[in-house]
Amino acid sequence: MFQAGFARVDITPPLGSPLAGYFEIRYAEGVLDPIELNAIVIRDDESTAVYVTGDFVYTRLGAATVTRTKIAEMLGIPVENVAIQGLHQHTSLRIGGSEFQKDTMKDPAYLDILERKYLDVVKMAVDDLAEAVVSVAEQQTSEQISFIRRYRMADGSTRTNPGYMKPDVVGPIGEPDNTVRLIKFKREGKKDIALVNFSTHPDVIGGSKISADWPGFVRRMTEQRIPDTHCILVNGCQGDTNHCDFSKPPVAKKGDPLEREKRYANSERMGRIITDAVVSLWDKTVEKKATPITCHNRIEYIPTNTKGMDEIDRFRQMKKDFDAGLIKLPMGPKAEMHRVLQLPEEKLFQKVPTAVIGFGEFAIAGIGGEPFTWYAKAAREAAPELYVIAACLVNGGEGYLPTAEAFDEGGYEAMNTRFTRSVATQIPGAIADMLNEHKSAL
Repeated sequence: MFQAGFARVDITPPLGSPLAGYFEIRYAEGVLDPIELNAIVIRDDESTAVYVTGDFVYTRLGAATVTRTKIAEMLGIPVENVAIQGLHQHTSLRIGGSEFQKDTMKDPAYLDILERKYLDVVKMAVDDLAEAVVSVAEQQTSEQISFIRRYRMADGSTRTNPGYMKPDVVGPIGEPDNTVRLIKFKREGKKDIALVNFSTHPDVIGGSKISADWPGFVRRMTEQRIPDTHCILVNGCQGDTNHCDFSKPPVAKKGDPLEREKRYANSERMGRIITDAVVSLWDKTVEKKATPITCHNRIEYIPTNTKGMDEIDRFRQMKKDFDAGLIKLPMGPKAEMHRVLQLPEEKLFQKVPTAVIGFGEFAIAGIGGEPFTWYAKAAREAAPELYVIAACLVNGGEGYLPTAEAFDEGGYEAMNTRFTRSVATQIPGAIADMLNEHKSAL
């Protein structure tokens, strides 16, 4: 027998909390909409698996492991059966960041409550367990809302977010994925559950007010438009995509007095477009086998990117000049400066958590960083017999995971990443191995 349960709790922090992203400290000045934990628990006759999404920029590996361990101990299940994901909203918190990351949430009172909330939401989802039939469908959005953000420039260089309608832009490097993937849990006597997968950066709104960005809109709109349904949103491999169509004028220009209102409206629009696809798919899903449940975890050790270490004194002076307002830095050089200045504290190898939760002909493949879109394609191609949902920032948020080609192309992500190019073979290899382990149990 296969069962599924769902629960949700509000985790909105107090005003004054640090919001993460952009290499600068912002403090929450208001709340546009709440941030949440959403949990789905699945169970068969042999195993229980837990998947919790949090409206956070990410949770680092150490903090995620502590939380997962406590959930596992509460349920009496192996820790590898518990996965937690940060959806990567830039109007939210970073949990468990390094001392170097000053925009990390460190309020002990909030972190204590958050730990309890994780346990609560999982217990509530267990209490909600009911027999379920699982089915799937997918389709493209009615209009493109996810765009590659890395561009080839006329001089041959690579630039992330090059600006709108720039004449020296040749074109994007890669293809985005505008597919909405739906896993539907039809339950007897209880609300159904919609697990919705879409892939792009939830960085539409910006500013200094708390919001769940477009993932929050998808959850709320899906539940409004499909009666008696819970919705959990799983963000996919989004490391090289965002909402910006640089071939057109921006939705809102900087300095526009209505900039934030327009950006919030654009986030709502994206949520509506994704929800339109979910509604269209709802009665078109195809049932698939949902047992057995198997859970797999691996830690991949990737050599540390030490490029720039021999110039650390230059980067230290650059940081002094930057902090003093003497120089301005674009995204790439700013990211490289921060990465290099952390190198004296880094180890020779970086850990990247990977995880697969398999249930019958389905699998969620989680990667503990910000993988490029290609990583999701690689996961699906590794197990064409399964319906694979790829997910970013699962069980850790350890940095950008570029393709092998991106290391040669350069640009912000390649300058920022803590990893060497072997990440592009090791991570897909680990996911493929774990998917094969699940297939062997079928």
